[in-house]
Amino acid sequence: MHTILDLRILDRNAEASGVNLEDLMDNAGKAVAEQVKLLKARNILIVCGGGNNGGDGYETAYLLFKDGYSVDCYPVSSPSTDLCKKKYNAFVKVGGVMVDTFGKRKYDVIVDAMLGSGISGPPKDHYASAIDRVNEFGAKVISIDVPSGFPFKQSIKPHYTVTVQFPKKGMTKANSGNIVVAKIGFPESAVNMIGPGDLVAFPSSAKSSHKGDNGICVMVGGSERYFGAPLYMAESALRMGPDLVNLFAPSFIHEYIAANCQGVMLRKSGITEIEFNYDLMKMLREKADSLAIGPGIGKSERALEEATKIIEFNLSNGKSMVIDAEALESSRLISDFKGTTVLTPHRGEFKSVFGLEPSEDNVKRAAKRINAVIFLKGEVDIVTDGESLKKNSSYHHQSMTRGGTGDLVTGAVAGLLSRKVDPLHSAFLASYIIGQTGLNAYKKMGDGYTISDLVDLIPEVLLYNGKKDS
Repeated sequence: MHTILDLRILDRNAEASGVNLEDLMDNAGKAVAEQVKLLKARNILIVCGGGNNGGDGYETAYLLFKDGYSVDCYPVSSPSTDLCKKKYNAFVKVGGVMVDTFGKRKYDVIVDAMLGSGISGPPKDHYASAIDRVNEFGAKVISIDVPSGFPFKQSIKPHYTVTVQFPKKGMTKANSGNIVVAKIGFPESAVNMIGPGDLVAFPSSAKSSHKGDNGICVMVGGSERYFGAPLYMAESALRMGPDLVNLFAPSFIHEYIAANCQGVMLRKSGITEIEFNYDLMKMLREKADSLAIGPGIGKSERALEEATKIIEFNLSNGKSMVIDAEALESSRLISDFKGTTVLTPHRGEFKSVFGLEPSEDNVKRAAKRINAVIFLKGEVDIVTDGESLKKNSSYHHQSMTRGGTGDLVTGAVAGLLSRKVDPLHSAFLASYIIGQTGLNAYKKMGDGYTISDLVDLIPEVLLYNGKKDS
């Protein structure tokens, strides 16, 4: 089921792919106007916010006014986005009426265009007051996209909701009335796209937070033969902004890791190969928000046995997790990952673990069967939880086949999971962030960039402000 967050991401990705957002707003206005007409209303009030939900409302008002309906607009706040300003001015220019209060006139229908998918907390001040007044008014109410205030307790209680593209998770007849889905022109390529819009899901730290509140990430990797893989994994996780990254690695390679990454808390897991020791068990049970396991552990029977123990213990504790590289073999016998896990195979690993060709349909079926997110790495990344599926076909560079790139992906997913981003959006985000970083690296350095260069360029991608007003 799609969420409000998914619509916000879709808006940004559609814009990035060249979709005209005004065309989408026009189509939303048409859909709402048609719903109003079905109610055979005589007098209509449209209550508008300052963002693009308000813009949808002004476009609805414009269309109804042009068709001869009696329609007023009540602006709860002044238009703040460019599109909202444009639609406000268009309504005023054709003679549309703005009212500074409502209650003096009898309205048959009220259109709720106050707060859309951009809401980040319960409605406040004049919005909260307007919601109460609409609910008490007694007219038929139509909400645009979601009821204003949804999903919080104080929200509009509409008779109808004309929702854009798809119903949002949590919407029911009880809180949204009769739900009408309006396909407003998002191309399928934008709906299924991983891109810069996914940065809308990147978490922010609360002002009141303390050390540990913004993520404690536990990572298990490395062996006497491989110390680069866990190092890159840990460095990538650090760039996602968790408060603490604890890397459990064999003591044999500690000096190599310590010499190259000072930000990680380095802890012992075995001597030459990983092991499931008491310290790791205690941290997974008591402190960890996420676990990453796999890069560099090797393919020895003992390493895979220890990886299996760690994975099963973490599942029993209900913590989120990302599994990569050799540890994917340890996940073969697990039938239910409880929706908490991301597996990140490349195409060869997918075929080996699942015994299937790495087609979109097979990846989707496998993810649904094991109740996990599968992030299939390749020329085109495929990410699915068995229901939703998106692809990254534009934000990567063909040079990103070099060793260590996959470890960055694993680390990024783990860091995001530790910050309470859900598994599906963590995978979407990691695909875009690391892929775009590769594009930037090639643009700056050509084929001469290294994996360490990629790590250093990750913040450049994160500086993009994907959280514009909705």
